[in-house]
Amino acid sequence: MIAGVLGRAARVVATPLLPDDYLALVNPLWSARHPRGRIVATRPVGPATTELTIRTGAGWQGHRPGQHVGLGVDIAGRRHWRTYSITSAPGADELTVSVTAVPDGSVSVHLARVAKVGDLVGLGPATGEWTATGPLLLVSGGSGVTPVLGLLRGGTVDDAVVVHSGRGTRLHAPELHRLAGASAATGERIVGNGSLRVLEHDSTAGRLRPADLDVLVPDWRSRTMLVCGPEAMIEAFSAHAAEAGVPSVVERFRPPTPVTTGGTGGTVTFTTSGVVAQADAATPLLRAGEDAGALLPSGCRMGICHTCVGRLSAGAVRNLQTGETESAQDGDVVVRTCVSAAAGDCRIDL
Repeated sequence: MIAGVLGRAARVVATPLLPDDYLALVNPLWSARHPRGRIVATRPVGPATTELTIRTGAGWQGHRPGQHVGLGVDIAGRRHWRTYSITSAPGADELTVSVTAVPDGSVSVHLARVAKVGDLVGLGPATGEWTATGPLLLVSGGSGVTPVLGLLRGGTVDDAVVVHSGRGTRLHAPELHRLAGASAATGERIVGNGSLRVLEHDSTAGRLRPADLDVLVPDWRSRTMLVCGPEAMIEAFSAHAAEAGVPSVVERFRPPTPVTTGGTGGTVTFTTSGVVAQADAATPLLRAGEDAGALLPSGCRMGICHTCVGRLSAGAVRNLQTGETESAQDGDVVVRTCVSAAAGDCRIDL
């Protein structure tokens, strides 16, 4: 035991550390280089959903209403990152997110059912632009209500109609009712010069359809539509908005289905960390590196925030969103590792 303690101390002395690293050794929340948070409360808000309250550390730069954050957790000795909508108001002392346990989802199951008060989580930067000005129509399904809650708690919305669809017990229903100034499922509250109305749809009686808006929200064509929920809902309502000439903003919990046609995969070398990974044509470079044990920068994991970028020093990669290929021979190529896959053997400076 003594030998182990001395060995760890020797490694610390022999490793070039910055002042921030020494602060993190005393208290992980003091690190500005590697933002972290500590879970201070957990609360069930649905059959498979838990709200986590997180005390943020020195590196957290805050967020705007409607944004999301990457949470990093260590499972079986490896760091995994997933992105969740922020439900707390900007400037609050603590951050809240709601995590729904997804079947076969190791990270979501860990956060929703295993994580406990006192656990540390990594924090990526807040990203996303799920917001708009003027009269709003917020359409959500299932756990898609979480960014709705974050937007409403942010205090920047003064004229909105929320149409939320879910099965049986709907997530955050009491909070939505409170914000709407009602104890029943439908309520209205005057906010400034506008109003907030919450309309709930029980999907066990049938799927919410875009055509239902004419009855539920007769003035929906005069509002900007924000949609978050299952992919089918997003596609249907955003297409309906486009046909009517109504501006819309969508929020997805996961990236679009990757374009894998013509991919090859290959050996990926992360030059800075010295990790070598084998990746197929559909696996993002970020995930391949993490699975091989590399600690790589990441944030939204959907190609939005550009936190995960690294320079392509050799070989070629393919964008999983567009199918386009980029080669190191093209010049100074910076790769978003969360939405890029190997197109043969390649080297990334991370």
